[in-house]
Amino acid sequence: MVHNLRLLLAAVLLATCGLTVQAQQISHLNDHVLNARGQGRVTVATGVPYVGITEYAHGLSDRVTVGVLGGFTPRVPGYGIRARAVLYQPHDGFRVYFCTPVILYPKSGGRDPWWLVRPNINLEWITTPGLRYKFGGSVIATTSHYALFGSASRATFAPGFWQAIHGGVSFPIRPGVTFQVESSLVLDGPRVAGSDWVGGPPVIVVIGTAWTL
Repeated sequence: MVHNLRLLLAAVLLATCGLTVQAQQISHLNDHVLNARGQGRVTVATGVPYVGITEYAHGLSDRVTVGVLGGFTPRVPGYGIRARAVLYQPHDGFRVYFCTPVILYPKSGGRDPWWLVRPNINLEWITTPGLRYKFGGSVIATTSHYALFGSASRATFAPGFWQAIHGGVSFPIRPGVTFQVESSLVLDGPRVAGSDWVGGPPVIVVIGTAWTL
């Protein structure tokens, strides 16, 4: 499991740095996923299992955006990065994009520090008024920091692996300000995830607002 997670992290980094994409030049003013090159965006969100999460994202190009984020559940803080990149965009009304957060949860309450990675693929449609809606799928992997970085004998946090399906919508509130809602169902193979899912209830909900800088 740990070896597989290392490979997954390496694949995420390679995919983010080396994607070949197709896209038209379109406005990212109310695009909560991708920024224009050199453009910044701040997102503040809440939901399940997050109580609060904040991200600053920066456009490396018009097609690749990387952000740093921090947040907390009722008991556990987390810090990490999130990368997004267009995979395919034949026109300005549809795109396929890749996204992944990589999050470290420091040691808390006697538990190992641990990592979570969630690479996902999204199909998104954009309508004329600026409404965006998407559907996608992802894998979710977790493991102890000790197991991942060479101190496996110290690890007490059991690794985990799940899948998720998700959907969401976003729309502009005003130029440069966007509202978004996304929900996910966490699965363990063909069934809904059980008590081993680290997030508690087998759902992930994000409700947030993004400001273009």
